[in-house]
Amino acid sequence: MSQYYPDHRISPVAIQSAACVYHLSTVEPAHARVLEIGCGEGGCITAHALACPESQVMGIDIDESLIAKGQRHTQALGLSNIELFTAGLGDILATEGGQFDYIVIRGIFSLLGRQEREALLLWCRQNLSASGVVCLHWYPSTGEPDTAAIREALGYHAARDANADPESQVNAARGMLSYLAMTLPEGTLKAQVEQAEKESDLALTLRYLSPTTAALSFTEFCRQVGDLGLRYVGDAVPQYELPRAYGEKVATLHALVAGQQRISAQQYLDFAVSRSERFSLLSATRTEEHLPALPDSSCLESLYWAGNFSRKMNENGAIYNGHIGGDGQQSSSENPITLRILDLLGAAWPFSLSVEQLVINCRKPEDNTDVREAVLNVLKDLYLTQPAGLYWRCTPGAYDRAENDTLRPILSLKNGVSEENASQVYRNLWGGEFSVTPEEWRYLQHGLAGVDAEAWQCFMSLRKKGALTGSPVAWKKHYQLFLRTGKTQFLLPLLNNLLLLSVSISRGGLLSKDVNDLPQRESELAEDTYDRINRLIREKKIQDAKTCAEKLLKENPEDVAALRCYSRTLVLSNRWDEAKEVLCRLMGHYFSSLDIYYDLATGLQKTNQHYYAILLLQGLLRLEDKNVNFWHSLAYSYYQLGEMSLAEKCSRVSLRCDEVKAIHFATMGIILSDSQKLDEAAWFLNKAIALEPSNFDYFTALLFAMTHDHKVTAEQLYQKHLQYGETVGAWAAACHLQLPYRGIKNPDKKLRVGFVSGDLRKHPVSHFLAPFWDGLDRNHFELVGYSTSYVHDEVTEHFAAGSVLWRQVDKLSNQQLAEQVYHDGIDILFDLSGHTSDNRLPAFALRPAPVQISWIGYPGTTGLKTMDYRIVTATLAEPADLEQQLTESIMFIEMRKFFEPDPQSPDIEPLPALKNGYLTFGSFNRPKKINDEVLRVWATILAQSPEAKFVIGFMNDEKMVVEMTRKLELLGIEPSRLIFKKRAPLLDYLAYHNEIDILLDAFPYSGGTTSNHACWMGVPTLTLCGATMAARQGVDIMRIHGLENFIAYSEEDYIQKALSWCDRLPELNEIRMTMRERMPAETADGFNVADTFGRALREAWRIYCAGEAHRTFTVLE
Repeated sequence: MSQYYPDHRISPVAIQSAACVYHLSTVEPAHARVLEIGCGEGGCITAHALACPESQVMGIDIDESLIAKGQRHTQALGLSNIELFTAGLGDILATEGGQFDYIVIRGIFSLLGRQEREALLLWCRQNLSASGVVCLHWYPSTGEPDTAAIREALGYHAARDANADPESQVNAARGMLSYLAMTLPEGTLKAQVEQAEKESDLALTLRYLSPTTAALSFTEFCRQVGDLGLRYVGDAVPQYELPRAYGEKVATLHALVAGQQRISAQQYLDFAVSRSERFSLLSATRTEEHLPALPDSSCLESLYWAGNFSRKMNENGAIYNGHIGGDGQQSSSENPITLRILDLLGAAWPFSLSVEQLVINCRKPEDNTDVREAVLNVLKDLYLTQPAGLYWRCTPGAYDRAENDTLRPILSLKNGVSEENASQVYRNLWGGEFSVTPEEWRYLQHGLAGVDAEAWQCFMSLRKKGALTGSPVAWKKHYQLFLRTGKTQFLLPLLNNLLLLSVSISRGGLLSKDVNDLPQRESELAEDTYDRINRLIREKKIQDAKTCAEKLLKENPEDVAALRCYSRTLVLSNRWDEAKEVLCRLMGHYFSSLDIYYDLATGLQKTNQHYYAILLLQGLLRLEDKNVNFWHSLAYSYYQLGEMSLAEKCSRVSLRCDEVKAIHFATMGIILSDSQKLDEAAWFLNKAIALEPSNFDYFTALLFAMTHDHKVTAEQLYQKHLQYGETVGAWAAACHLQLPYRGIKNPDKKLRVGFVSGDLRKHPVSHFLAPFWDGLDRNHFELVGYSTSYVHDEVTEHFAAGSVLWRQVDKLSNQQLAEQVYHDGIDILFDLSGHTSDNRLPAFALRPAPVQISWIGYPGTTGLKTMDYRIVTATLAEPADLEQQLTESIMFIEMRKFFEPDPQSPDIEPLPALKNGYLTFGSFNRPKKINDEVLRVWATILAQSPEAKFVIGFMNDEKMVVEMTRKLELLGIEPSRLIFKKRAPLLDYLAYHNEIDILLDAFPYSGGTTSNHACWMGVPTLTLCGATMAARQGVDIMRIHGLENFIAYSEEDYIQKALSWCDRLPELNEIRMTMRERMPAETADGFNVADTFGRALREAWRIYCAGEAHRTFTVLE
């Protein structure tokens, strides 16, 4: 095989596509007469004969053993349209070959002398059809220096034994080649040596050990073939004629020197890159004026493309911006169109896709711009770089012509596994080489049966190798065999494949026409059961609904209607993992349904698999772009990924669709509030509340947004929380649910304490809760967990292990949750969410426990009259105005520690300013907290410390980066001083602190988790003490760590304190390097972080047992 011309690039199909870019029309290879002179064992033309059974193929070589091997192989494959012959040049010249459409000259025959080559080309001219093309492999003189160097070295080594016979001379030459391969530095000479090692003995003798005439230059070659009545058309791999293929430097200089004459320009390029070999296309019909100066890249638009690519991902399923090609080589790209095209080619493989199909599937509905030009540009780049596994041709590929509706191998299975075929190298219908493992042979011989992990591995491996063929229906049916197992590890890698197999070619898919392949009509019984299940779910009778659906499926385990009914039950009852499994089973029978794809996308969203969810939703919107739910779900995924501009765009589109509901307005409001568009956010959230006043989550979202608005006063915020409390209180009264305490009112008894939260998982709340959960004395307290989130991870497991009872309550209604808490005999019930997601505040309004406390999740009041206490650290006792903002009484508790850092946290490094010579300020607050007033104050600090830099984290959205840069630039801050960091994994995020000297807090909603993480990493946070509880979180943290110097009491104070540290770097470094020493741990002196916490709970219980009203109190160490 040539160093630069793999066999599949010189097949008739590849030659036709190469001729296309030179404006030369050739015969369709599927029906062509093909001759390969110097075919070796005929691997290349055998692959063509297999792919094109209606073509007639002939191969000639001088090596009898190679021809014999090739004949055995073609016979084993059962091919009748190919003949292989042993013949020398004289035999060929003496033969009337007939009219051939493609003549390829290679191998031994590429080493002919000048006169012999002329004779052979003249013979080809006489035996070429009217539209025929000759493809000749030859070695130009520009590559002669390396060839001469090798020839000299081999000749010198062979001369040590002047009497050696030819065989010994060849063996000596091979020894010298090994020596050179091991000693030469990397470069073109070593590459040619390595290629020479692969040559046959005869080829090695002819090229390097025999006397030779001077090689031709490219210009001389073109003159020679012209004298024979042939015309040079171009290269078999046209990319090699493009200067850009050799780098921008070569392209620039070539444009300055080479001129416009086609042949002359190529000669200059040969000089520039020391071209060592060429595969030249020759025609008897084309004249020079009909040929383009360079390969015409506009012709690529008419080609069909195929590619054997798969996405790079790690063992945990994380998706990377890169692919693995057919040969295992990895590539990376940040171009989304490149990534998408390679995804699509990999999904369609072994089928080919037209440019039109690629354009349809590359269009993002949320960015409805014409992507044709971008797609063509990427294809041009891919064409130029030729990544392994990429193929192209003028017509749909051989696999596209398959009509069998059951998959079959392209190989003959008559011989099974043997020593010979175990190591046999085969060619797929694209010409790519592959071998078959014994496991794969057994899988093939058993008719591709089996759906276990081993069968899946064999199937996917054979697919990747191009060893299987069948119609789109055949592939669809075989994929479905695996999907029926319900294993989502089979489903996820196939999502792109399934989308392509769901629609017709005209809509970007692979089917010849759109079909509805529903196996059977849903029975009336199933429809009635389906309606009954939906009614039960609406009535929140989840277990009854699930029981009904399970019974239906048990009676009809493979019935599509039963599977659909059960999957809908699971979706509507939020059982996401099980829902995905059942949807997978359902798709094993039927997946040409937008509703099924939508349910699957929802399940993927809810389990944080947003990459796949977005993939599905984009596919759905390409088919139905007015569907409000598709747009809304796409907005939700982008929101969860922090892509706020895209989330906002999708949400706005959803509001222009039909059937807009309250949830769509609410989502728009939440997205806007996270983008600091708080006035507009409030309008949408109020609209959602007006449309659906019974959905208290919308009210919660409004309160959370208001907490971030610096224009909202503390009194206004308090009044709005009171309104929420009154609304929920009215609902609770209407429930007529009486839950009187039935336990023993003993102030000293062991207390059963319940915690209700959606954050008992990997979440900032768990970092705050963990020290107290673990530290509470189990001799005096029993802990019960109520998780309102469907997420269950190792942190959840930790909390569950420390409880006497753990309940997953995300599927319970508020009333059902209250009843559950009541029946569990809870004495003290904690809300750890406040007005954040997954809260269950309405359940607290039903008073399921005698003492109810809010803590951690939300820095503000719940607004509920039934919430007795709010825990506040004793450091916030001053200023003494918080109680006026809370409906709850306050438990002021002294806490020396209330945050558990990650044990894998990076070490603290010295102050960056000592090395940099200037301060680096930073902020890792959510963008939602960064309002225009905050930016103005930050800009003032930066303006007065002109060398300082500013790191801003949590910036996943590029448009948000642009907007924040623009605002700061308008305030006089150069963009070069701003460093933006994307949201990162925890340990990477913690390591960012080693680049920062001081964090600048936001206001009025100050940092909580971020400030605690920063302290652990030695970075203090300059915070502004505001009027609300949310505005004093930072104050609390700084006081706990003894950092009063980092608390400001006005904006001017904030600015001056930030600037004061510019001249106090040693002091700041001392604070940094001793920060962790300030944080207490469980020690021999008896310190227990939960001691004061437990005493506070006991005091609240004592007050209740005494029949007293709840009141504010303080617990100190």
